[in-house]
Amino acid sequence: MKSRVGLSDDEEKITALSWIYVSTLSLSLIGSCSVVVVSIIKRRHLNEQAKPLLQLALADFLASLVLMCTAIINLPYEIWPFSEKLCNNGLPLSLAFYCVSFLLVIVYACESALAFQGWREKAEQEAFENQLSRRRRRFCLVYVIAWLVPIIGYLVYINTFRVMEATLVPANEPARMPDMTHVSRGPSARFCGSCILFLHLTNDSCTTVDPAHAEFIRVFTLSSVLIVIISCTVVYCRLQSCYRHYENTSMFTMSQRHPGGIWSSARYMILVIIFCWAPALVLICLSFAKPQIKPLFPLYVIQALSVSLQGFLNSIVYAWRRRNFRDAVLGERLPLMAYSNRAFFEQSLNEPS
Repeated sequence: MKSRVGLSDDEEKITALSWIYVSTLSLSLIGSCSVVVVSIIKRRHLNEQAKPLLQLALADFLASLVLMCTAIINLPYEIWPFSEKLCNNGLPLSLAFYCVSFLLVIVYACESALAFQGWREKAEQEAFENQLSRRRRRFCLVYVIAWLVPIIGYLVYINTFRVMEATLVPANEPARMPDMTHVSRGPSARFCGSCILFLHLTNDSCTTVDPAHAEFIRVFTLSSVLIVIISCTVVYCRLQSCYRHYENTSMFTMSQRHPGGIWSSARYMILVIIFCWAPALVLICLSFAKPQIKPLFPLYVIQALSVSLQGFLNSIVYAWRRRNFRDAVLGERLPLMAYSNRAFFEQSLNEPS
């Protein structure tokens, strides 16, 4: 049995990163799972408008679960025969679920704006239930698209990856691939066979993803994070402007006013994305210059900690931090939809925690 003393520096780093992923992803699994379970059990109190919270928590849960599975395969000191296939399929799948989470965050922001503006502007013209029914039908298709587009993109990715991988292997060297997965060839074998997010995007000595797919991962992740940050910032800034407008026209009672306005709650939703993905964006930007991996190890540690906490932080910011969600879960008031004819999204943003 191989002892820890005999491990190389690369192997120790891979083990450390894997344990960081497993431990922090456990928090995200607990946080997102709690929102999913409570939302199902308390669905009578949460009603229709809390469904985006359930879907967002489910996307975060699946992303954390898949990413944890890819991290666990790094912990044994022997390379498993199925590790390469699980890694090649698992890491893109986790990114696909994170993309679903990004899209749901944007949808949540847009639905918050529509709920706020619709209730304030049309309350005298039609019943609130009719507005909700139309909005539910309109956004039902949006939710389906938010799930299907990343999953379809993932299926296209793994199928083209397999085809390109087969064509890139020389015809006279078919027997070398099994040796890389079954036999350890020293310290570099486990490092090259490791399954760590964004680890092998740089130009190291390991051959994993072909250059075209590595470039796609860079551009896709970079653009996805920037789009969700910019979109949510624009939506919530416009929503804050509307809030100030209605506040100046005295449409709010004193009990409905909040000193920080909508932005005091919405900013945490944006900060979660920035906190979780800023280190990953730095790594991706550095990967275009193709630096060596070893000097970037501290940044990989920070990135592992931040990305893995997304599900946990989302469960706090979107659910447990909010008083109306806690009250509905505890059954201490009427369902969210029936509370003073105020939309759950707008009330959540306007209420202090």
